[in-house]
Amino acid sequence: MSYDPNNTRSAVEREVDRTSNKAHDTVDRTTEKVHDAVDTVADKAQNIADTVQDKAQQAGDKAQELGQQALNRADSATTTVGEKMTDVAQTIRDNAPAGGTLGNVADTAATTLDRAGSYLQEQDLADMRSDLEGIIRRHPIESLLVGLGVGYLLARSTRR
Repeated sequence: MSYDPNNTRSAVEREVDRTSNKAHDTVDRTTEKVHDAVDTVADKAQNIADTVQDKAQQAGDKAQELGQQALNRADSATTTVGEKMTDVAQTIRDNAPAGGTLGNVADTAATTLDRAGSYLQEQDLADMRSDLEGIIRRHPIESLLVGLGVGYLLARSTRR
């Protein structure tokens, strides 16, 4: 071996450099594998998030559909009750005496039942709610007293 003044590095230094290069390569490969693993986990997490979001959307759609079905059934029920009330009003008119106090009372009851039955047949629940809100706004004290009375009666009926 000849002496090279430019190459003053010893064998130990060259071995340290080779080992250092191998360590850098290993770190680079490991870093790349970690990044790949992170990307894979991120992709799987995104897929899970998308699936959860889809399921939540489906559940929301189903709940809305069920709510609409319940609303339709309630509207149908109020229409049916309205029809029955109108039928009862007609029965009262057919069977009540034509004159006198009893006839006037029966006619007033039949008219009231007929109006209420027609209202229930013609209005949907949203219209009824709007009408009820208007009544409560026009008569807040009376509405509060009616609410308290109904609450008291319900409490007494459930206590027994």
